[in-house]
Amino acid sequence: MFDKKETRYLARLVAVALILVHVGTAAVASAATVTLSWTFNYTVDIACTATVTKNCVSGFEYGTTPDGGTTLAKIGTVVNPTPSTTGATAVATSFTQGPPYGSVVYYARTIGLDGTGATVYSGAAFSSTTHIVPAVPTGLTVTLH
Repeated sequence: MFDKKETRYLARLVAVALILVHVGTAAVASAATVTLSWTFNYTVDIACTATVTKNCVSGFEYGTTPDGGTTLAKIGTVVNPTPSTTGATAVATSFTQGPPYGSVVYYARTIGLDGTGATVYSGAAFSSTTHIVPAVPTGLTVTLH
């Protein structure tokens, strides 16, 4: 039915935890599932298919940047969703984020194939700063003697 990679991808999309916040504000997220989401317009930059293998978009890369975009620390990739033929298409991915704790900026960039079929990348889009902290303990009980 689904291979392991597809199953993990579907599980990530189902997870609930939004990380993107309004520009200029910071959010606090416990070490947990992070969901990154963005839109992409496939009306100009077409998606790669079994028959379109050059000059197309093959998916997206996402990760963190510790220094404002100079260094990109890749976490993973996202395959193209079923693209809209007009307008923007929603893209999302989810993953578990733990240490290092503190301020984190996420990025996403488009992966394409040029006229020779070689991989090329767009510039990166960046989230606002988010603060990652350890997860909250669960199952706290009180026993009175």
